[in-house]
Amino acid sequence: MDVFLSSGRVRLSDADLLGEGGEARVFRHQGRAVKVFHPVSAQDPVGRAARATKLEKLARFPSGLPPTVLGPEELVRSARGEVLGFVMRLVQADDAGRLSQRRFREGRVSNDEVTRLFGRLAGVLGGLHARGVVVGDLNDGNVLVPLDGSGPFLIDADSMQFGGLPCVVGHERFLDPRLYGVELSTAPRFEPGTDWFALAVMLFSSWLYVHPFGGTHGKLATLLRRAEARHSVLRDDVVLPRVAASWKTLPDEALHWFRGVFEADVRSPPPEGLWRTAFTTCRCGVEHARPACPVCHALGPLATRPAVRVKGRCTARVLRQTTGRVVAAAQQGGVRFVIEEDGVLRREDGSLVAERPLEAGARVAIAGASTWLSDRRGGLTRVEQGRVVERAQTGVAPHGPVLAAATQTLYRTEHEWLIDQVTGARVGQVLEGQTWLWTGERLGLGFYRAGGVTVAFLLKTGRAGLKQLSGVGWSGRLVSAHAAFDSTHALLTVTTETAGRDVVHRWLVSEAGEVLAVGHEGRPGHGALLNGRVVIGTDAGLVSLGVSSGVLVEGTCFSDTQPFVSAQDELLPQSDGSLVVVGARDVLQLSLS
Repeated sequence: MDVFLSSGRVRLSDADLLGEGGEARVFRHQGRAVKVFHPVSAQDPVGRAARATKLEKLARFPSGLPPTVLGPEELVRSARGEVLGFVMRLVQADDAGRLSQRRFREGRVSNDEVTRLFGRLAGVLGGLHARGVVVGDLNDGNVLVPLDGSGPFLIDADSMQFGGLPCVVGHERFLDPRLYGVELSTAPRFEPGTDWFALAVMLFSSWLYVHPFGGTHGKLATLLRRAEARHSVLRDDVVLPRVAASWKTLPDEALHWFRGVFEADVRSPPPEGLWRTAFTTCRCGVEHARPACPVCHALGPLATRPAVRVKGRCTARVLRQTTGRVVAAAQQGGVRFVIEEDGVLRREDGSLVAERPLEAGARVAIAGASTWLSDRRGGLTRVEQGRVVERAQTGVAPHGPVLAAATQTLYRTEHEWLIDQVTGARVGQVLEGQTWLWTGERLGLGFYRAGGVTVAFLLKTGRAGLKQLSGVGWSGRLVSAHAAFDSTHALLTVTTETAGRDVVHRWLVSEAGEVLAVGHEGRPGHGALLNGRVVIGTDAGLVSLGVSSGVLVEGTCFSDTQPFVSAQDELLPQSDGSLVVVGARDVLQLSLS
């Protein structure tokens, strides 16, 4: 794609694509980010009106905003002079949504660091409000948190509300319930208080790993219904997901403000004392901001968690617990995992991987007795018993280094090729810098996406060639993706953000590359496969998925498993019919009688 900047003609390549959403694509170019809007059809009057508002915003964008607001620096034009987008500062960062993912954050970003980060964000919001600017669509996808601890930075500045020009969309998980059902595009609807509501949601979710209207409730079945009723997880009749930290770990000042925001429609800025909250890590591993650990205080100082717990038909056996974190797990002739504890990485048998913690942006892949470590620049090392036995290099995509391992192999990328590291063979061509990849013991799966087109493929371990999958695609911004395998099937789960909603898509694929079933609008949660049967982990417990006329449909919800599984946990099925659940700090084996 050729566009024109003040410096002249510029060619933008799919290999430099940083991200793609429902509105635009963002490319890397000479250390800056170039946002190019999708074309709008002449037969789409609503889209053309929205584009006209967008262009007016670019023309009238206010100057002198805080430097952490990544606004337009210059316009991008076509050869005929039409405005196609704009150029902004490029920041290498994760979005703030990662802070609410326990397996990502715990042991890597402390609660005190989260507090400081959101304190700085509150200062940025106050500065914007003083200039008459309201973010409006403030959500954890447009707040960037760099690896170096700077920021946070706000992107999508061209969507903000200012000068009588509306913000036309709001993400439903962060939208003030007072705006439910309100048409946002016809007039400015947001106010400073709606930004403070969204900030409260993000801070609460990042401190406690649960949305303030998350969990499960017997009568209010969905997050949106609980938000409408102002029925938050601070109520005793809401069951928290197992991944969540208890709200009782928070100080009284924070709880008072959160209750006001979520249950009484208070829309005031956070109290200044909130940013002086200091957390302590108890010897039991719980981070809290109370005079005494609320978990130890409730259970008693000598209490220990039983190795076997039973609820109804479900028996949960603890295979491993840690005060650190589980950083990787795999089913490879048994359950294998890597734990980071006390600044050291170790395997499930206690053998040393590295005498240092995992750096931010790095990845871990398990290959039998070997452990592959990547740095965030794509450097790979294979470690056995604490000794480096091999080095390699892989490509890096916006979501991180590209690698996937099975017992006998590692897949990596080299320019536009997928490489089998063991044989050195080129398995097939992929898109450089844009490929997602996973593998099981017999099958692997991946995809790349550019220009609104998704190319998904299946591979068989130890063989060259990629089988392209038909019928796999989506629209909107890619939020996350995950794949699961058994010996003859693969399950791809993709979460996208479209028009302010998170949408979960799933595809069940045979070893021949046939898409057997598709599910859209599904529940969030990792999936698992055993002989073609699908189960997903949700905050309400394990849920089976069946196939009906090519559609994945919900079957039984095994509610007895609810205390032992969450949507953020990884699932590893066992040959005896049990299921291993890999959490942030533990590995459990679940059996149903």
